[in-house]
Amino acid sequence: LRDSFIIASDSSGLIVIDQHVAHERVLFENYVRDRGADRVEVQRLLTPILLELSPEQEVLLDSVSAELAQSGFELEPFGPRTVAVTTAPAILKAGAVEKLLRELVDGLERETRELDIDGFQKKIAATVACHAAIKINNPLDSVKMRWLVGELMKTDCPTVCPHGRPIIVRYDLREIQK
Repeated sequence: LRDSFIIASDSSGLIVIDQHVAHERVLFENYVRDRGADRVEVQRLLTPILLELSPEQEVLLDSVSAELAQSGFELEPFGPRTVAVTTAPAILKAGAVEKLLRELVDGLERETRELDIDGFQKKIAATVACHAAIKINNPLDSVKMRWLVGELMKTDCPTVCPHGRPIIVRYDLREIQK
């Protein structure tokens, strides 16, 4: 439906699956698993991405730099209040890296001054998965749809994305008949 939702059925009724958040859930769980095993695949960026930071952002980023490195991001100082991002997780398109890191840094500023490392790891994974997932209005053929639904059903939580949005809406056959 509109190159954004997968429409399926089972013995109990109709199922509508948001393809973006379904893919996000699959990528999130794979990334968390790879991160836990220190197997995050990285890509070296052809041209480093330069991020200018406020003094507060610089301190916050410095406090989480080890976690970012383990998550696939390599950052190097590049002059006063600027860092160069030289590697990123391989599942990301290079164009998404700056926006993703800006979102993470801005989120750190807004949320808390005390860092909860587990929460931050999940935030990194959720943000990476969201930026890497297929987008709405992106047509999938039936093979890709079946693959995505199959992978989604293998996840620990196939009903909501890492941000809490529902992935699947189910309409019982009796509801439809009414």
